[in-house]
Amino acid sequence: MTTHVETTLPEEQRAEPSADASAGQGAAADEAVERSPSLPREAVRRLASVCFWITMALCLALLACKTVVRFDLTTLWDDAYMFQRYAHNILAEHSVSWNPKGPPSYGLTSLAFIVAAVPFHLIAGGNTSLAAMLQSLVWGPVLLVLLALLVLRAAGDGKVARLSCFTLVAFCAARSTLTDHFVSGMDTSFGLCFLTAYLLLTLRLLGAARVAGGVALGAFGGLAFSVRPELTAYAVLVPLALVALERDRDRRRFGLAALAATAGVLALHLAAAKLYFGSPLPLPFYAKSTNLYGSGILRAYRGRPTIDLVDWIELFWPLFTVIALDVLVGLGARQASPGAPAGEGRRSGPRAFWAESSAFDKGVLAATLLCLAYSWLFVVPIMGFAQRFYYAPLPGLIYLACRSAARLARTLSDSVGQPAPAALPLAGVAALAILWLQLSTPLAAAGRDLAGAVAANRLGHFNIVKHGNTSGPQKYWFAIDRVSKLPDDLVIATTEVGMLGAMNLKKTIIDMAGLNDRRFALEPFSADRFFEAYKPDLIYMPHPHYVQMTEDLTAHREMSHYVVYSKSKLGTSQFGIAVRRDSRYFEQLQQIVKEKMGSK
Repeated sequence: MTTHVETTLPEEQRAEPSADASAGQGAAADEAVERSPSLPREAVRRLASVCFWITMALCLALLACKTVVRFDLTTLWDDAYMFQRYAHNILAEHSVSWNPKGPPSYGLTSLAFIVAAVPFHLIAGGNTSLAAMLQSLVWGPVLLVLLALLVLRAAGDGKVARLSCFTLVAFCAARSTLTDHFVSGMDTSFGLCFLTAYLLLTLRLLGAARVAGGVALGAFGGLAFSVRPELTAYAVLVPLALVALERDRDRRRFGLAALAATAGVLALHLAAAKLYFGSPLPLPFYAKSTNLYGSGILRAYRGRPTIDLVDWIELFWPLFTVIALDVLVGLGARQASPGAPAGEGRRSGPRAFWAESSAFDKGVLAATLLCLAYSWLFVVPIMGFAQRFYYAPLPGLIYLACRSAARLARTLSDSVGQPAPAALPLAGVAALAILWLQLSTPLAAAGRDLAGAVAANRLGHFNIVKHGNTSGPQKYWFAIDRVSKLPDDLVIATTEVGMLGAMNLKKTIIDMAGLNDRRFALEPFSADRFFEAYKPDLIYMPHPHYVQMTEDLTAHREMSHYVVYSKSKLGTSQFGIAVRRDSRYFEQLQQIVKEKMGSK
């Protein structure tokens, strides 16, 4: 391919203009040459641009299909209904309480998401299934927009870096389980939106580095604990890194102001929670980060954190690979370049990566590693479907990968010179074609699933009462539809409270697992304390994972006042039941048991 000497050779090697050419004519010729790239080179670049947009379209189509095909209450997780039960009581009782007229309860990890669930409860007219779907679905598109802004900011001004970063992030998101969290009803996508917004706000305010901006950032970052407690790692470690590692005095003062404001808001949150709820920490913290349930639950989830972490890394391996290349290859190339600073050659690998990273980047890296380590080593992944506990630091990982991609792009540009040879865009087109092959299978599968769901009318159903009569809930909770029709003064005890609580908003639901009841959250379950506080009409016996709880409950003398039916006798997959003999609803419950067992 023909190249223009004027744009490729060093200044001292360029040919001088001929003696009979005027200076003005020479300058005009040079400008015309620079503004007229060769046709093949321009065609390759246009081809690469078209292929990029095709890739974006494929990724968005896959994200959309995987989301729409799950727009149905059958995809909602049981815990998602808890937020709607709290939202109902906020509106009806003006209290953040689990049971009607009950005491305030810090029963869910994300207080902010409970508040966000309230408007969706109103919009859905009290339809808990539709409201639960909306409370997570609405944050999906918001998250994608915020991540796009984060990629733009992290990738810098280089076009190659930006296109590469968008391609990497879109590919990983499309093939991952991210869309599962758009339609789970849970707070995962909400928390991701918060962290992405925090990173963007930090980058924006850090430019001016004013103390007032630091206070504003800290006030926002202090809310992290109410969104997802683990996100507090970013709100603390990012400004701490600025204070400890930043050389610019204004930026250190900015970080100090942010850190102080964060600590103040966090302290205020903990104090208010202690006064209002009686616990400064959410009750699920005790259940999932301490040995509250005994060895049985630990055996049930043994190895699960590691499996989930490996699965999550497999979904986002391109991002980890880019960071690894930046550490091991990219910086080595920069050190070897003729323009490397004096003494730079003495650094290598991780040391050079750390030296070239900004204080902000180091804070993000530390917080990301801390979040992953905490979920891996300390959290019992109850209701941890689709790697839920590992998604919290995803925006931090995306930011770091984009920063690495930008550095690698600059390294490549410096090594090949300007302009880049046409082989580079062609290599990009080939790489995108490989991604198309990787996307084609899941996109075809998602398309078939969507067409099948539409043909079978499996989308858009949000009648929880009707759903309660289907085989799935009936196998899980014995006669949940019939029990839910009994009067509201019926008292029910169980360990799985989500859907059951949503179908019985005005009934008292005792959460023996302690997620919503402080009596069973701060120390292991005790049948003595349970029966001293409650005399439930109906007990759905504990989930099989709660071995010690079941043994303590069934061995207690108070159980002699109950008629117990095992799950094998009832034909259910998880729970047996116990009906209190002196309950005013004993005969009705017995009748339900006889009718159900007689119909089998």
